[in-house]
Amino acid sequence: MGGRVVVLAWLAVFFLLGLGVWGFQAGHLMLIGYLAASAILYILYAFYRRCPWCRMPLLLKPVRCLGMEFYLWTFSVPRTCRHCGKPIE
Repeated sequence: MGGRVVVLAWLAVFFLLGLGVWGFQAGHLMLIGYLAASAILYILYAFYRRCPWCRMPLLLKPVRCLGMEFYLWTFSVPRTCRHCGKPIE
């Protein structure tokens, strides 16, 4: 639930910022700056948010394809760790 609220709030700020500044001379640059700052914050959060028990990043999602295991990044934190299975506080 908390992850959805964060994503919806991010989208709302993005659209409000876009509507408010697009008419400015460098309004499009403000949106690009907002996207860049958002990407940097997400990357930092993704690497530092770890399971308290196994210390694996929580936003990594293992996916099996053709007998191999790949890891994808997700937006929301799961209720339980995908590696050790313990609940996340």
